[in-house]
Amino acid sequence: RVTEFKHLTGQRHEASSLVYEYPRAQGDPYYPVPRTENTQLYRRYEADADELSDVTFIGRLASYKYYNMDQVVAQALSTFKRLTQP
Repeated sequence: RVTEFKHLTGQRHEASSLVYEYPRAQGDPYYPVPRTENTQLYRRYEADADELSDVTFIGRLASYKYYNMDQVVAQALSTFKRLTQP
């Protein structure tokens, strides 16, 4: 997958910043893997996170759901707006 972030954020710039992502079998997955033990671990993390009032978790691993990149960026921008506007 190739992501050009200026198109996700609506920026207008003559240069580009591209990210290339390649699937691989080794290492930690970058998306939730739906297994019972993973769901149980997520619930423990969620309970710990609920105790923190000054930290906001967003994205795939924050909600243990798969999102496309455009959805994650939209979530990040919406969360930023909510946290920075009175």
